[in-house]
Amino acid sequence: MKQNILARINSIFKSKKYESVPVNFLIVNFIFQKLFLLNVFAKFSVHYTSKVSGARNLRFNHNDKKILASFAASGGCYFSIFDGTTLEIGDGTLWSYGVGMHTANHDFFDRDIYIKKSIKIGKNCWIGQGAVITAGVELGDNVTVGANSVVTKSFPDNVVIGGIPAKIIREL
Repeated sequence: MKQNILARINSIFKSKKYESVPVNFLIVNFIFQKLFLLNVFAKFSVHYTSKVSGARNLRFNHNDKKILASFAASGGCYFSIFDGTTLEIGDGTLWSYGVGMHTANHDFFDRDIYIKKSIKIGKNCWIGQGAVITAGVELGDNVTVGANSVVTKSFPDNVVIGGIPAKIIREL
């Protein structure tokens, strides 16, 4: 009986899109999204400790298993996508825990003014734990962002970046 119930839950939450995500993550994410209305506007599973603000302005391939797995399994992330901007994530991109991406920032002098700019992440990128990507950044394809980096400017394809502020550490 217990195995039958688990099999049913598994078939409901374990679609091919989420095959690399543990079922228990999907169940907890589902409860937080559907019952507690956390990340309710996201049309995909979001880790229950992460926040996606402005999900309607998020652009990515909704069939990409790697991106979906990152949203579902990488906790403590914060994606803030303001109206009038977009966050575009290229196919095959992954990120770790605690990543932040923000499409707006406060003005240096008047904190009531937001400077809004879109973010574009290329294909096949890896964003390490705790990295922050700020408004206006464009990352090329195959970019690796080191853990705890703060990315304040754009970078070309095939580089490893890291630091505060991020700089090119290695070309691939």
